[in-house]
Amino acid sequence: MNRSKLVSKLVTALATAGLVASQFAAADSGGDNWSISGWINEGVTYYDDGLGSDVVQISDNGTTLGSRITLSGDTDLPNSGLNAGFEVILEPSSDGALLGWGSSGVADDSNDHDIGVLGNSINISGSFGKVTVGKQSMPTDNIAVLEDPSLTLWSSISAIFRGNAMTIQGVTGTKTTWGDFLQCLGEPSLQIGIDCNGVYRQGVRYDLPAFGPVTVAVGYANDDIYDVAAKYKGSVGGLNAQLALGYSINQGTGSTGLGTEAQTFQVQAGLMDPGTGIFGTVSYQQEEADDAAADTGDDTDAYWLKVGIKRAFNSLGDTSFAFQYGSYNDQFGADSSESITGSEVERIGVEVNQYFGSRLILYGVWESLDLSVDGATAGLYDGAEDLDMFTAGLTFFF
Repeated sequence: MNRSKLVSKLVTALATAGLVASQFAAADSGGDNWSISGWINEGVTYYDDGLGSDVVQISDNGTTLGSRITLSGDTDLPNSGLNAGFEVILEPSSDGALLGWGSSGVADDSNDHDIGVLGNSINISGSFGKVTVGKQSMPTDNIAVLEDPSLTLWSSISAIFRGNAMTIQGVTGTKTTWGDFLQCLGEPSLQIGIDCNGVYRQGVRYDLPAFGPVTVAVGYANDDIYDVAAKYKGSVGGLNAQLALGYSINQGTGSTGLGTEAQTFQVQAGLMDPGTGIFGTVSYQQEEADDAAADTGDDTDAYWLKVGIKRAFNSLGDTSFAFQYGSYNDQFGADSSESITGSEVERIGVEVNQYFGSRLILYGVWESLDLSVDGATAGLYDGAEDLDMFTAGLTFFF
């Protein structure tokens, strides 16, 4: 996409926001609100895949935390006790930045830049809770991602976005990228290991009234996808505590070899001591596909944890230091040709975040991916080289 087209899309988006603002400004009711918010997240990554190395500039860490612009508003409906609202989420991104840097094992410098619509929805809320209709984040989206009380999310999360489309060097089997061993069953288009219902979907969501610190939501999305999630956010023994769990069932996966139905269970728990700043979070996911072909990765599990400390070590703002570890098991997907019986992608990393007030984060993170494969043809993957990456990133909030 050339620069003039990109500018044209941006102008259109801003004009839409201006129209929204004028509509609310003209309204007579005093209960109208609207806003433009979001963040820009950009990074520079150096990688070494065992064969070569390079540096690439990317929109960092996937759709969950990648750059976004949110247009939102709500208004009180007269004489009803109800409130109606809307949300439109735009993503300025570059092709290939979400799932890696091209499958050739080298940086792809030809990425187009674009502004896409991630979500658009309308909601009505009242004493009954809230009903949302449109393309949106469903209840189990990000269930195993966002429950980190330290909010050190932009440097690392449980899902693997950095490098998962990169070629695994040193293998001679038919599975050639890291994403081939991070296959989601509930959403076959995803190769990110965890957060396997983590896409915006066309559907209907119902958020029940909160039960104190507990919230519950249920959803239905096209095509025959159902999910339910519960979250807790409060204090346990003086510690800041968060817990989320969710179950989704996709009855129309349509994935060759992986059956027609898949179930996904996810949970994440996080704790933080507000006095010392010590924190930890752990995520777990289990997936199972029904009626799958023989010799496929139709029963998978994955877990990821991060522990660290976050506090004001200097006058600039909070600083955090953390270690992460993940294990993503048997996610090799449909493949009866090589008699693979098991696989593991092991992930380790260390990170540092420097906060400048509430508007800017500067972070650095080193991560390494390691592959092991079981089965009659495991020898095809014995020579797999590790993928090492270091990313320096900036996130600006507005």
